[in-house]
Amino acid sequence: MGRPTVAIELADNAQLARDLSAGGVFVQGHALSLTEDVELVVRGPGGELVLAARVVYVAPTGGAGLELVGFNAELKERLAALSALPPLDLEAPISDEPASATPAAEDGSDAEPEGDEGADEPGAGKRTIALNINERLRGLTLAQQIKKANSSDPNERTVLERMYGKNVWEALLRNPRLTAPEVARIARMGTLPRIMLEQIVNNGAWLQIPEVRRALLANPRLGTDQILRVLRLLPKHELKLATATTAYPMAVRDAAKRMLKDD
Repeated sequence: MGRPTVAIELADNAQLARDLSAGGVFVQGHALSLTEDVELVVRGPGGELVLAARVVYVAPTGGAGLELVGFNAELKERLAALSALPPLDLEAPISDEPASATPAAEDGSDAEPEGDEGADEPGAGKRTIALNINERLRGLTLAQQIKKANSSDPNERTVLERMYGKNVWEALLRNPRLTAPEVARIARMGTLPRIMLEQIVNNGAWLQIPEVRRALLANPRLGTDQILRVLRLLPKHELKLATATTAYPMAVRDAAKRMLKDD
């Protein structure tokens, strides 16, 4: 008898996409056994993947936690490609080449380039916007970088963080407009100073967001007290999933096992 097949759709459930990015997922409506191997079919706007998964938790009320077998950075990228893209796809690498300058008309007005065959290509507008932001933020002084970190434009903040990294992390974390994906991206950085990790862990509103909690737990620099603080906020099925999620450091998995044992 072959392995059971579990199919999930990413287009209608952003939570599933976030769970998969951490190496596991909780599925409902399937009668599965602990340690059973399954065939996981993941469908999204970007296509379909058939993956190997293993049951690491069976909920008493139904449903099961699955761990992706062989989860790695390459598989994570392939899963991300299946998910619905944001209005501006800034997760893709942005070219360092400046956009071509449009020649001005003799009367000083802007001239439309002739024969712009790529203007109607899908995504051409997004690439142009991304390049414009990239050019605008290139070569900023440290003072300018910090000032830009207070921007109200999430696209601008995302590009700023990608370009200047640790220079702007602290300033970005002080920006009250920072969105959950932005906080999660910073929280996942393995070079994030411990004082900034503490700043994120101490923010009660951020810790209520599953995406931020998963990002923190995946950070190898998270301290023991911080790990426990985050794990205490996990629903029981997520806590069980955390014990076998290979994307998490061993310290997180061991702490999750101890918490379940003491429960």
